[in-house]
Amino acid sequence: MALEYLAIVEEERLLENVVKVGGYLHQQLSQLIDKYAATREVRGRGFIQGLVLGIPARPLVEQGLAEGVLFNVTQDTVLRFLPPFPLEEKHVDKGIRVLKKLLGKKRKNEQRESSGSIAATAT
Repeated sequence: MALEYLAIVEEERLLENVVKVGGYLHQQLSQLIDKYAATREVRGRGFIQGLVLGIPARPLVEQGLAEGVLFNVTQDTVLRFLPPFPLEEKHVDKGIRVLKKLLGKKRKNEQRESSGSIAATAT
């Protein structure tokens, strides 16, 4: 059984895909660091990666699920990515699109709350 699994991994070049698409995933996640205030750091390699946030990650996981994308949360502020071997760049693109949308919503909500509290303090 184990030898059959290894034969499939080799025949379908799954490890090459992990290196290629995993690198693409890391690159796409890294670009979020400069664009979204809630992002802090990207960790990991291959398909096992995490995006460290400065906000709780659970709401993003729940909102992502509603958008058809499954994220996972660890340590309260880390979005974990652990996709299956057949992952393709188009799947990464969809996940990143949803994540950008959710991070944008979160940032806008935080800005509204901040400006609302300033206005409440001023009155």
